[in-house]
Amino acid sequence: MWVRVMGWMMADDEPPRPSVGSLLRSVGVRARGAVVAADPREPDGIVEVAGGSGPGEQVYAVTGIASEVRDIWSGAERGRRREHCGAEFVLRVGADQFQVQFDGHASEVASGARVTVTGRLELVGEYEWESFQLPDTRTDWLVTEIVELSDDDISARLARPSTE
Repeated sequence: MWVRVMGWMMADDEPPRPSVGSLLRSVGVRARGAVVAADPREPDGIVEVAGGSGPGEQVYAVTGIASEVRDIWSGAERGRRREHCGAEFVLRVGADQFQVQFDGHASEVASGARVTVTGRLELVGEYEWESFQLPDTRTDWLVTEIVELSDDDISARLARPSTE
């Protein structure tokens, strides 16, 4: 699967700039996109779908079981009122877990529901785990390919490391 790694993450060395064959240790992957009830004929997993505009822009359908869903709110800053910014949950896909964010409300996805998230994949910023109290879904991923993107980001093809 291809995952976007933001340039600012690598500039902060969180994670260190990956290379082919390197291991990204203890990182989380987020699927950001639209959520629908899963087709009962489709197995759980990650499938590339049409819609990517080129290298590093792949779109995936990620199917699995949703955890408890919570709404995301912007903080009240300098007299501004809190605003709803979407919702998030953890998606369990076999032995893997992914953070999910979508435009919508927590009430739209039931905890324990089998859903498909269609969108792009990206690494979760290291600061987000504590700052936003995300459930810890970090794991190790092996980098098998790298594509340099025009905005200082990279796209890394990730695979589960061999346990042999």
